[in-house]
Amino acid sequence: MIADAPPAIVVALPVADATQLQGPPAGPQTPPPPVATDKPGWRAQLRDKGIDLTFSYVSESTTSITGGRDGGAAYTQQLLASAAIDTGKAFGLNGGKLIATIIHRKGEDLTATRLGNLFEVQELFGGGQDLRPAELSYEQKLNGGRTALKFGLYHTGDDFATLPSGCQFQNFAFCPRPTTLFYNSGFSGFPIPRWGLRVRQNITPNLTFTVAGFEVNAFRAQTGAGWKIAPRFDSFVLPVELGWKTGQQPDGLPGLFRIGGLIDTTNRADVRDDVNGDSYALSGLAPAMRQERWSAWTMAEKMIIRFGPGERGLSLFGTFTLSDHHTARVRTFVSGGFVARGLWDDRPRDNFGLGLVYARVNPHITDRQRDQAWLGQNIAAQTYEVSGEIFYGWQASRQLLVRPNLQYVHRVGATNIYPDALVAGATIKVIL
Repeated sequence: MIADAPPAIVVALPVADATQLQGPPAGPQTPPPPVATDKPGWRAQLRDKGIDLTFSYVSESTTSITGGRDGGAAYTQQLLASAAIDTGKAFGLNGGKLIATIIHRKGEDLTATRLGNLFEVQELFGGGQDLRPAELSYEQKLNGGRTALKFGLYHTGDDFATLPSGCQFQNFAFCPRPTTLFYNSGFSGFPIPRWGLRVRQNITPNLTFTVAGFEVNAFRAQTGAGWKIAPRFDSFVLPVELGWKTGQQPDGLPGLFRIGGLIDTTNRADVRDDVNGDSYALSGLAPAMRQERWSAWTMAEKMIIRFGPGERGLSLFGTFTLSDHHTARVRTFVSGGFVARGLWDDRPRDNFGLGLVYARVNPHITDRQRDQAWLGQNIAAQTYEVSGEIFYGWQASRQLLVRPNLQYVHRVGATNIYPDALVAGATIKVIL
């Protein structure tokens, strides 16, 4: 079996590095194309033929104001080009959609270089700092649009465990979806595609059932490996999810509820137990091997106050995930908050939000680290970390978004070694 991410065993580190419980970062999904206008031009002509092009630049900058392992600043960016082709308009194949996306990333990660907390304060960082394909997929709607089949090289997180408010935040704990799914399994997100097949069935207009299978392949996440797209089908992530929409009428208060889970068939070493069920830190035996691992999630987002037409309103959101106690790195994850869109009539596209996250490192890891400390190793046992973010998104124009934010991290790296961290950040998006 292959590894899909950094080892599930969280190796106890010296105190100087005990905060670095990291996972494979993944940035935001392909941004939506700009709203079509009536202006003539080559892009409008292509759109009439079913070819919609998107070009974008996104940057995330952060500065450590106080706390953490060290002070400093970091900048990371992404350039993206994407084509979405309506095969009905382009080729006469009704109900089909072809997506091809390529990106280039570069920059520095403040969490790894300065702070040492669990979740990257720049969710855009990661997925290989280079030029790479991010998606090549095809979706076909069948049965009058009630059934949708999608296959190709894309991301588990495009279809599972996601909420509309997620990528309004810059902290990786919120965007693009619950971070523990990346840490604890081969669950993938943009821009690290996996070969997969997904089936979505609308049981009713508001109730949807989705099931899929994806390869587990961490190699493609490495810098320089993005173009090595050959599949590796020796282990799989098998997610399933039930989604329910409410309040979809024009004057209603829209809501979205999801419940799901996954099985990862990759062999993994136990984070604490040896083959006899004892702590391998004390016994000296090899860790027990687990033949599969699981994660489950439930999440919801609901508008509770409407300010105006469209998406203008105050929405609450919340997420809870739980993962396999034998192999998980962060077993319990809880997040929640609100996003307010269009608070003022003269700024209908601006938004404002606040989010909080509680992450509990697997207690079995904590126990093993305490055993190692008892043996005299320079180990700090990890327990939990709490972080929060507040932001304001200024939509300067249809193409330009500027979103400053403040982030606070309590118990940096799930220990009390370093003082709580305060980080200032800013996201800039240009979508053409």
